[in-house]
Amino acid sequence: LMTKLEKNAFTLIRRKLAASRADIARMLAVSRPTASTVVQSLIDSGLVIECGKGKSNGGTSPIVLAANNDYMYVVGVDLGYSDSLSAVLLDNSGEIIAEEQLLFSPADINDLTGKIAGLAGKWSESVPIAGTAIAIPGIVDEKNMLVSESINPVYCGNTVQYMLEKNLKMPVHIGNRSRMAAISEAFCGAGDRENDFALISLGVSIGAAFWCNGAIFNGKNSAAGEIRNMYVSGGITFENALAVQNLKNCSIREIAGICAGGLGQLVDIMDIELLILSGRFADFGSDFAPMLEKIMSEKHPVTVRPARYGRFSAARGAAFRMGEIII
Repeated sequence: LMTKLEKNAFTLIRRKLAASRADIARMLAVSRPTASTVVQSLIDSGLVIECGKGKSNGGTSPIVLAANNDYMYVVGVDLGYSDSLSAVLLDNSGEIIAEEQLLFSPADINDLTGKIAGLAGKWSESVPIAGTAIAIPGIVDEKNMLVSESINPVYCGNTVQYMLEKNLKMPVHIGNRSRMAAISEAFCGAGDRENDFALISLGVSIGAAFWCNGAIFNGKNSAAGEIRNMYVSGGITFENALAVQNLKNCSIREIAGICAGGLGQLVDIMDIELLILSGRFADFGSDFAPMLEKIMSEKHPVTVRPARYGRFSAARGAAFRMGEIII
């Protein structure tokens, strides 16, 4: 088993926050010899590799450290869309090496778990898979692996996790899709190196996640970010205003106007300077984020960015988090 110090060091290296033994010593507040011992243990286990010499700051050039891509692979799945799941295969460093979208029946738990099991089985023919992570729309207690509320009642409880672990014979982790997308974008995504941001995730419903001081804010009951019942102009909820059937005849500018009304409230409440748009927002095109930023700037100055990983952001984030849980 890894020590807490080894796990913390690996997490820093994998998240690309530390690239040398000196970085590890400084960021974990340990001595250079202790950092070297910890790193050597990670190298011996195969989790970390050395990648040559880095740039010198006046002394000896540091040896660059990185996560070993081939150490393990994890499947991530996002169930936030109405009739299709988005899935990725992630390597140990957090890079997507395969992605796929599959149609499924949201009301049929057997169809859902069967599709995920089939996809994981296909990918496992080429690489060893250590676990599967599922991003679920709803209130998810990750500690107890329970979904207390979801727009799809089939996801409530622990049925999805139980059936997948039974079928896959491997660990399965579940998490809230907005938070998983925020984790994805915080590391090598649109929120990389940012200390604070709000991620807005659009799927069959809409949700938010808050990245505060370099970590996810969950709230007392794991319910932070439930913005779907906020009222926007017209006296309807955010969820209904952005439902697929209600946007069919709307222009992109009209959709941006709807979003500006709801998200302006969020910016005022949270005092956030950066919004990242994930999930179905990618369908509105590359001009949507700057258009929304311009509309909002009149009353709510804020930077708006599209998620780097688009529709696969939550799936990648779920897999990324799983990769740090199972080591």
